Amino acid sequence: MEKLQAAIEIARRKREAERGDTPPPSAASAQADRAVPPAPAAAAVGADGGTNALWQALPQVGLDHASLVHARILSQSASQESTPFDVLRTKILYQMRQNGWRRLAVTSPLPKCGKTTTAVNLALALGRQPELRSMLFDFDLRAPSVATLLGLENPPSIMPLLRGERGFADHGRRIGANLALALSGTPETDPTRLLMADTTRDTLARIQGDYAPDIMIFDLPSILIGDDARAFLQHVDCALILARADQTRYGDFDSCEREVGEYTNVLGVVLNGYRHGEGKVDAETHG
Repeated sequence: MEKLQAAIEIARRKREAERGDTPPPSAASAQADRAVPPAPAAAAVGADGGTNALWQALPQVGLDHASLVHARILSQSASQESTPFDVLRTKILYQMRQNGWRRLAVTSPLPKCGKTTTAVNLALALGRQPELRSMLFDFDLRAPSVATLLGLENPPSIMPLLRGERGFADHGRRIGANLALALSGTPETDPTRLLMADTTRDTLARIQGDYAPDIMIFDLPSILIGDDARAFLQHVDCALILARADQTRYGDFDSCEREVGEYTNVLGVVLNGYRHGEGKVDAETHG
């Protein structure tokens, strides 16, 4: 584990030196294309009744606490178990606000690193911040699992939303007052073309403009298993990479970070499955 941590840190420093601490051109141009200026949530909540009405109109779903705990979703309420995700939330918010970023992708080199579990826990932790509006999109379209982790049955396909055939008001769901979900319930066999299409770009810009979220989280597929994540990374401001201490090989992590860095900014790395002390499992951030 220590070797993986050291390798991650060395790789990060090398990337920063190669980039000269500036975002890749593709990331900068993607940010310019989106051109939705950030605005504090408090101002929107206080002044924009139309945005409030849109959020309130989203159908609200309830979550079963026991089912969440069984699925290792621990951030619905503040507790000792939610602390690692609360710390991650604070670090992510700080870095994204410093850079004026709104869109965060969550990915990993290979499956079973805990990326979806982390994305859902992060979204619920953000949802406990009353001054923030957050959105979670299930974009692991070949194997969607956000709804399963939340214990929500029969979510519709997200493809009509991305094609512009259905509005977010009809597709979205809401947890509490300020966390919106874009779930995907039907595995897709070839989503790559749509993920990089102009219609997806336009749909996300429309959702961002209408609902004014402070942060949009996209649970993406693992980088090294196909082209889906690469196809979509152009649409986000930054990405969080999940590595697993007892599973991820340095070569796979290095390839993943290089791939992500070609399309967007690497916000940081979460080292998952780190066992220490009396068998405690934590998530640690680097970056």
